[in-house]
Amino acid sequence: MAGTHAPGTAAGGGARPRLTVAGVAGGVGTTTVATGLGALDRGVFTGRGVDILVCRATGDSLVRAGRAAQLITADGRPRPFLAVTAADTSGPTRPVTARLRLIEPHTAAVVLLPFVRRWRELAVPLDEVRSLLTRPLTELPRPLRRYARALHDLRAATGHPPTPGPPTRPALHHAPARTPERTSPACAP
Repeated sequence: MAGTHAPGTAAGGGARPRLTVAGVAGGVGTTTVATGLGALDRGVFTGRGVDILVCRATGDSLVRAGRAAQLITADGRPRPFLAVTAADTSGPTRPVTARLRLIEPHTAAVVLLPFVRRWRELAVPLDEVRSLLTRPLTELPRPLRRYARALHDLRAATGHPPTPGPPTRPALHHAPARTPERTSPACAP
């Protein structure tokens, strides 16, 4: 669509404002997603256009997400991206998967975010969330890798450049340096 841009993006190729994120209800993971992406947390959706809607992988939350997505596009604004946070480690049920398929046409993309049990045990889990896009996946604890991949996918889907990471480290194993052959004058024939 020519001339149309997402609410958190700039027209004309200039610097892009931060992404905007809102949840369809409290406790769906809005602050976690916004923190992980370095986006603006708009709290609970109030009808204002946002780039990303967040909901839980439950029937009620998905119904709210569908309504919110329709409200956003009713004013001619671009379809929002939908971040669906898992309710537990078992993954989405068949009814939830079916509802996701019904919502997809009303969104720019749907990204499933896995449940991360370890965040329930941390005093300040958002400190860990802040670094997910800036650290190489191999340096993250295993329980965080899937969530970090999903955040990378979500950020890429929005068209925002990836967050710059730390400088890359050189390979651990280097080929031995070649030394020129030297012949000592005493050893010369």
